[in-house]
Amino acid sequence: MDITIAYFHPLHHAEVVKQDFDQIRAVGAGSIVYAIHEQEAQRWPRDLERGLRLAQDTGLKVYLSLGRYGNLFAGPAFMPSWYTFHHPDTRVMDRHGRYHDVSCFNHESFRSWLFNEMEQYLRKFPINGILIDEPRGPDVTCFCSVCRALCPDVTDLQRFRMRSMVDFLGELCGCVKRVDPHAKTAIALLPQDLGQVDELAALPHLDTVGGHLFWQLLHEDVSVVEKWGRSIVEGARQYGKRSQLWLQNFNLVGGEEQALESAFKQIAGLEPDEVAGYYYWRNNEDPWCVWQTTRRLLRSIPRRQLFWHKMVSSS
Repeated sequence: MDITIAYFHPLHHAEVVKQDFDQIRAVGAGSIVYAIHEQEAQRWPRDLERGLRLAQDTGLKVYLSLGRYGNLFAGPAFMPSWYTFHHPDTRVMDRHGRYHDVSCFNHESFRSWLFNEMEQYLRKFPINGILIDEPRGPDVTCFCSVCRALCPDVTDLQRFRMRSMVDFLGELCGCVKRVDPHAKTAIALLPQDLGQVDELAALPHLDTVGGHLFWQLLHEDVSVVEKWGRSIVEGARQYGKRSQLWLQNFNLVGGEEQALESAFKQIAGLEPDEVAGYYYWRNNEDPWCVWQTTRRLLRSIPRRQLFWHKMVSSS
């Protein structure tokens, strides 16, 4: 099993960042996920370039997550999308005519902007792939003018919404591959969206199907982790895709470290292609204890790859 760690921390202090990446490598991780929000690449491009390069120099592949772009994806900072704020005409509209704070992915202007952003990141920064984090869409059936034009049959709008979301995510992955055929693509779902696994796994340009198995955050017993994880692993294997299971090592109170171990054992027992977690993430009652427990658990995974090096052109 490969190991991925989400690093949602500032990149401004290079020495601190290097120490963090060394710790992440020491647990056997081969890659990090770094979330970027819309304004960051405009305001801090040198810091972004320097930090992501440090990760690669440490032997970590870099997967970029588009944090809250169009308010369509998850992000560590709960901030509104600049694009959606400045383009309110692209927002999702429900059957009652009420607008929601998320851009409709069927608007061509939004798609063009998002795909262009993706292309610029892949060309300008040291990135090995893209993670699409908790895509939104099926929660509200959109009745905007674009969706109504594409699907005149009102009774079919809900199913159309699901189909068009899968098509949109497929095009997003295809955009990544057109820019860099070697870049990897991944989608991470919440447990309530696991019914989409088969459709997403069938997308030709998607490499990895993942899931956030956040039992405690969703007020479930930790035993449900095995059920959630199995649906992802089996669905991914059916279509020849990689599986990625995320461990909840955040938002834990004292005494839940034992449940953290139980969740990890369930995940490891499913033998996914990848186990993922967070580096010193938020709201743990005892952050040091949670991270030390996470380190111990991850180190128990046999290492298949000692170190990853960038391929450097000889020209």
